[in-house]
Amino acid sequence: MNQRRIQALSQLLLLLITSQSGLCASVAGEQLTRVMAGELQLTLLSGAGGIRIDRLLDRKYGQDLLTTNPLPLFSLTLQRAGSTNRLNLRADTGWSQCSIQPHGSRLKMHWSLPLEKGLAGLSVTAEVSPEIRTGAFRWKLRVGNTSTNWSVRRTVFPQVALADLGTNAVVLVPRGPGVLERGVWHRPFGFGGTYPNGWCSMQFMAAYRDGDRPAGLYVATHDPWGSTKDLSVKSEPTTHTMRLSFDHPAPDLGRAGNDFVLPGEAVWQLLRGDWFDAAMIYKHWAQREAKWWPRLARDGRKDTPRWMRDLNVWAMNLGAPDECVPAIKQFRDFLGMPLGFHWYNWHQIPFDNDYPHYFPTRAGFDQGVADLQSVGVFVMPYINGRLWDSHDRGADDFQFSRLALAAVARRDDGSPYLETYNSKETNGEPVRLGVMCPATPLWQNTVSNIVLRLLSECGTSAVYIDQVAAASPVLCQNPAHGHPLGGGHWWNGSYWKMLGAIRQVMPPGVALTTECNAEPFIRWFDGYLTWHWQFPGQVPAFPAIYGGAIQMFGRAYRGGATKDLALRMKAGQQLVFGEQLGWLDPGAVKEPENARFFREMARLRSQLSRYFSAGEMARPPRLLDSVPTVRADWQWSGEWWVTTEAVLTGAWKLPREKRMVLLFVNVGDKPVPNRVQFDAAANGIRGRMLRAQRRTADGHKTEWEKWPAVFDRAVTFPPRQAEAWELKW
Repeated sequence: MNQRRIQALSQLLLLLITSQSGLCASVAGEQLTRVMAGELQLTLLSGAGGIRIDRLLDRKYGQDLLTTNPLPLFSLTLQRAGSTNRLNLRADTGWSQCSIQPHGSRLKMHWSLPLEKGLAGLSVTAEVSPEIRTGAFRWKLRVGNTSTNWSVRRTVFPQVALADLGTNAVVLVPRGPGVLERGVWHRPFGFGGTYPNGWCSMQFMAAYRDGDRPAGLYVATHDPWGSTKDLSVKSEPTTHTMRLSFDHPAPDLGRAGNDFVLPGEAVWQLLRGDWFDAAMIYKHWAQREAKWWPRLARDGRKDTPRWMRDLNVWAMNLGAPDECVPAIKQFRDFLGMPLGFHWYNWHQIPFDNDYPHYFPTRAGFDQGVADLQSVGVFVMPYINGRLWDSHDRGADDFQFSRLALAAVARRDDGSPYLETYNSKETNGEPVRLGVMCPATPLWQNTVSNIVLRLLSECGTSAVYIDQVAAASPVLCQNPAHGHPLGGGHWWNGSYWKMLGAIRQVMPPGVALTTECNAEPFIRWFDGYLTWHWQFPGQVPAFPAIYGGAIQMFGRAYRGGATKDLALRMKAGQQLVFGEQLGWLDPGAVKEPENARFFREMARLRSQLSRYFSAGEMARPPRLLDSVPTVRADWQWSGEWWVTTEAVLTGAWKLPREKRMVLLFVNVGDKPVPNRVQFDAAANGIRGRMLRAQRRTADGHKTEWEKWPAVFDRAVTFPPRQAEAWELKW
């Protein structure tokens, strides 16, 4: 009998035992249903008006993970077609009929006949499948709608109100690479974003308790299309509650009779670990099912050119070739290695103005590209992949109204989506840029033509297509564009079509990159500019999932009184996170101490680049003793103080080659004595002994030594230095 059948029979037996024990009904007329997934137990109550969650119990520690007043299982927002009238429905109230029935190992719940008479024709079906091995509940949800008057506008599911897990509890939010927030059950805290975007980059969150009794909950939507949805975390300090929710705008919202089907499935899974374990749950799903997961070979992504995979450093600059080219050459000579150059303002039009009319280029651009690439500099010019200026020739409306306006995304009321940044028209007014609907042939062809001209006519090595993985989708409701109105995954799919067509015809050996790191575009880009990874509490959850699947590069390096320390903190974090270093202004070579530190980091990374291009992240090594912290103004938005540990750690491995590297960077000004703890088995390594070698940025290497597979080694980390311990087995 296979494992799947055993699991199904075991769950059915649990349900039967629960029923025969008298737990399916109470004297109050409510039906109580209890189902277990390993050590996680879910209790549901159904009765007059609805079905509600009673408990979500960690049976090992006897801890209720949810508050005593849980959120409804789902919430619906409905809109009367042709009007602004809206109604709300919840799982726990407002229904004439509801039921819970076992179906094999699953539970099937059904809601129908809303008490609000005008909502006749609306029903909801949910299924939950327990998984014993992982301690997970996997949910599916469908809203059926045969109404001729009402539209399903939004569905909030899943949503949970988490109880306080203790003084050392943390919540992981998918901001940038992943951010840990501590103490949020006791202080005001809020996180929210429309996925996918760079500040809401993944579809999972987690809350857990650190320490000897690790316990927590992983909450996610495993949506293989990456459909538009709003993720939210909000604390209620007075009740010591943390609310996590996923809010889905429905396809064809505003149209009567539209259904909603949860894309993929929602997951509640018991978490016995930390942020890295949560990332591994998500990675194992994404590898199997996410539409954006690329094909990976022994050397990483074959559809990404070798130079892009092996690159270690990026510079950025803006302006005319006679200014940029000499500065970039000097930076390349100082580093003594190839580098990427992100070139802004290579065009004659101003930045964020007169888009998308980038041509003609500045005088000397083509020759500058050729000169730089002849000395090992890979040139990547900037374009915007999302916006069209509404006054696209100075202060004049050149082609916007005549050509572009019909392809601009539209709001509910038919008005176009327009955005403003810091740029000004020639008359001093703010530049108003139309958000182009990516489903339209006009925008598909416009972006394609610009990219191919740069790659073919100008001979650049790459093109940076701004905002695609940074800005949130907008809920375009123009029926002439041929996509579902509002929600769904059509926004991603439209960019997939555009980028796939470009990749089919672009010259060999070139790359495409974009801003930030929203995950659904990974397969169609070779690199993500991670310049916005600037937050306190950052952990490399995104690199843990996608390391080797896409190259991540660049942080915003800025000024301020503490800029030297901030540079070391950012470069050190980039190294252990697996990013390609820099995105520096080449003028950094004029700052001797910073330049020396940065060059040493780049040289160490160059010795290890295969780990980042063809390997995968492993659990960062643990330092047993307390580590001092450092604090600097990262100048992300005005003053922006960030605190990290003085010694940053990371780990990357090449499992097929049976080798691994542990990374340590002391970004502070003082030596830090400590002890490094490592357990080979916890990193999937078999055997009792390892071969180990320590190396530093200057190329010094120790002789290979034999180390036990479990070790606790005392070490002192020198200030402003990095080192690597390479392990083989």
